[in-house]
Amino acid sequence: MKTIIKPINNENGSAIVLALIILAVLTIIGISASTTSTIELKIVRNERIYQQNFYTAEASVYEGAQRIEQEANPEVQLIVGTTGYDWLNDNTIDFSITANWDVNDNSDPSLIDPGASFAANAKGVRSGSSLDMGSTRLYEYSVFGLSQWNGGQSIIEIGYLRRF
Repeated sequence: MKTIIKPINNENGSAIVLALIILAVLTIIGISASTTSTIELKIVRNERIYQQNFYTAEASVYEGAQRIEQEANPEVQLIVGTTGYDWLNDNTIDFSITANWDVNDNSDPSLIDPGASFAANAKGVRSGSSLDMGSTRLYEYSVFGLSQWNGGQSIIEIGYLRRF
């Protein structure tokens, strides 16, 4: 006697196939969740480095502005002996380019952070700032702050006016 096997009614092993499909879907979801969280961690790390550099460079800028504010005479080198570059009276160096910070010791190290420094460019005497010939002159500066921390970098520039 022959037995006829009907494929439609034969469900032996279907639970294993269904379990394998569900396991494969869950594995794909787990791998994508792990990849997403790894990318998010890298984004958070980069944001932290950016913010650390930004705020340190900003503090360096204000330190440079404070040095200018403490100076009594614009015709002498700012804080004599701290750097070989007279950045109070020069406007030839573009400090928005990182390579110019290290050439000839153009910048002063910041007291805030060892990875930060500041510098300034003299823009000259602002014309039309005073009607009285005997009054003090208004000098204009661009003050720069640089921070290099943990592979990141930030350069900030502000304008600064000072009467001498």
